[in-house]
Amino acid sequence: MNLQIFMAEDFMLNDSFVRYCLQSNEEDVAFWNDWIARNPHKRAETDKAREWVLRLGVKLNAEEKQEEFNKLRALIETDNASATRRRNYWPYAAAAMVAGCIAFAWVWKKQSPAGIPAMAYTTYRADSVRKQVLLADGSTVILNRNSVLRVPDNFNQQERHLILTGEALYDVQKDDQRPFTVTAGNTSIQVLGTVFKVRAYAFDSSVQVSLLSGKVKVAAANASKELSPGQTTKTTHDQLIAGTFDAAREQDWRNGRLSFRDASLSEVANQLEYWYGIKVHITPGHYPAIHFNGEFVNKSLPDVLASISYITNLKTDIHKGELFINH
Repeated sequence: MNLQIFMAEDFMLNDSFVRYCLQSNEEDVAFWNDWIARNPHKRAETDKAREWVLRLGVKLNAEEKQEEFNKLRALIETDNASATRRRNYWPYAAAAMVAGCIAFAWVWKKQSPAGIPAMAYTTYRADSVRKQVLLADGSTVILNRNSVLRVPDNFNQQERHLILTGEALYDVQKDDQRPFTVTAGNTSIQVLGTVFKVRAYAFDSSVQVSLLSGKVKVAAANASKELSPGQTTKTTHDQLIAGTFDAAREQDWRNGRLSFRDASLSEVANQLEYWYGIKVHITPGHYPAIHFNGEFVNKSLPDVLASISYITNLKTDIHKGELFINH
């Protein structure tokens, strides 16, 4: 199945793409986010297909969906149906697709004649502690807390590709024949052999890529940029914003060393959010000035919070995966 030749109506008839639009299957969502990020020239077609899926899905009742689905199937299976005629049948395509994804169990099949198989992944999760992952090619990944890394089962066969939600540092083995790529949201990073870090948490609308050594190419929507060591780029609203980063801080992150030096309340909050991948809120109110100092090596968030609370008299609470600081 060559997705490169798909038009909008073809995507709409693909059961895997349907599940992606409905956000009903984690693997399909990961696959299509990745594929669209790596094929930005097809974004107009996939966006158009997704828009029709979501727009027309609420306009037809079950009987209408069944009827339109049957009409479209009959049209597609007619040998002399031309490509032009099929494209002019757009409303039927959208309605039929919605019929397939909402009215029947067709949407839940692993594969259909016009579809593609759901890609198989090995999923690594780092919840309260970091996790180090050794990949089949000898590359290593340090997966930060509250992060998920998906490794396709065909990794290191023809290509080396990963999907990240959260934050991870990659130490990549060089292989000119098999480029190494990472997809995070709508951002794609391609490297040959290098050390770099990607930050792409769900609570943050941006994706940040920092290069420690080697060279990477970062692409998002229609923009792309090559980074040199010491450079970083942040993806915001499909734009790439370049800058530099604190190399010593990143080295401390790699070594698991969290340091506070005369840190104010906002600096403490920012460090905790950066370090543990958790959204931090400071409850509004009047706080006495604090100047917190401390160093923690590979300590859990509860251990660090206990020390901060003991020294500063601040109160902390974790609720629904977010941290709240108050007094």
